[in-house]
Amino acid sequence: MIRVKKKPEAAIVEAYCLGEENEVLNRLMEEGKLVEKVPGVFEVFSQEAVNGKGEIAHTGDFIKIDASGFPYFNQAEYFRKKHRSLGGNKYLQSTSPYDAWTVEEDMCEEIDYLIKEKGLVIDESSEERYFSAPLDGTIVSAARDAVIMFYEIVRDDNGKIQDVNFHFVKRDIFDETYDILEEG
Repeated sequence: MIRVKKKPEAAIVEAYCLGEENEVLNRLMEEGKLVEKVPGVFEVFSQEAVNGKGEIAHTGDFIKIDASGFPYFNQAEYFRKKHRSLGGNKYLQSTSPYDAWTVEEDMCEEIDYLIKEKGLVIDESSEERYFSAPLDGTIVSAARDAVIMFYEIVRDDNGKIQDVNFHFVKRDIFDETYDILEEG
């Protein structure tokens, strides 16, 4: 396990609230990267949505754009907890440290939990779809060099994992956005 923190220059982000009129959201819809399935329910085609089905977001959730021009979303509650408005569509994102894992790290209880409880699959026969897991209403995949980010690990009083909020981050995006604080 490694400990990472968002780089200070990556902490200022642009985000767009689903359900509000915005030219960026309109452009994403025109490009087919954001699809309103029914009123208030959106399909978001992030880089990891490689199986022909996007992640499910709702009115009030926030869309960000990664360095490659793909959208990804934050649920409204998480977004509001981790971001402070700077006006317009600019926000200051919290730079609190997170745990993360790469294939270079030893197997750990958090990855074991994801495999047993969250449906994480590691396919050693595929470099491009090495990781896959059910997230946000679809199966998302990531390459072998991706980083698994642990946004929240919930433990009981005895330290046993009860839940994990995680996602995959493409390696080049990770390298641009995060500093490694300590390696496990």
